Amino acid sequence: MKGLKSYATQVHDDDSEMLKLSRKIETGFPSPAGDHLEKALSLEELIVRRPTSTFYVRAEGNAMKASGIYDGDILVVDRSLTAGNGSIIIVSLNEEVIIRRLVKKGNRIFLVSGDVRYAPIPINEGTEWMVWGVATHLIHRFRNRKGDIEREEKVYEM
Repeated sequence: MKGLKSYATQVHDDDSEMLKLSRKIETGFPSPAGDHLEKALSLEELIVRRPTSTFYVRAEGNAMKASGIYDGDILVVDRSLTAGNGSIIIVSLNEEVIIRRLVKKGNRIFLVSGDVRYAPIPINEGTEWMVWGVATHLIHRFRNRKGDIEREEKVYEM
C-alpha cells in the first residue's frame, strides 16, 4: 500500500490504565468554576464509536494538506459509515490506496485532494475503486519526535 500505513485498533479492557484528565483547560480566559476533577479519559471512548469496524492509517505525503492532513498524521477510520459528499475517505483506486475527499457534483463523483498539484480524480463507469472507510478523527503531532515545532506558524508579536 503506497502512501498509507495501517494499524489495527487495540481496545483496552477495563483493567487498563487510562489517561487521567485533571481538569478542563480554557483556550481563552480561565474560569474559576472549572477547578474540578474530571473522570478518567479514554481515547477509545472519545474517538472510537465502533471498535470492531475501526482502524487507523498513517498518512504519507502532503497531498491532503489543504484538509489539514499532513505527512505522519494518523487518521481514525470507520468501515461501517457510508461516505457522503465531503467525507474524507480511504479508497482503493486502481490497486493503490489513497486518502481523498469524496465530492459529488450532480451525477458525477470525484476524489479530491484540495492541492492544485493533484488534479481531481473523476470516478467514471469502469473505474476500479472501493471505499475502505470514512475518516472520523485525525491525530496530529504539533512537535516532531525531537521536540521541534514541525511547521512554521505565524507568531504574533506582543
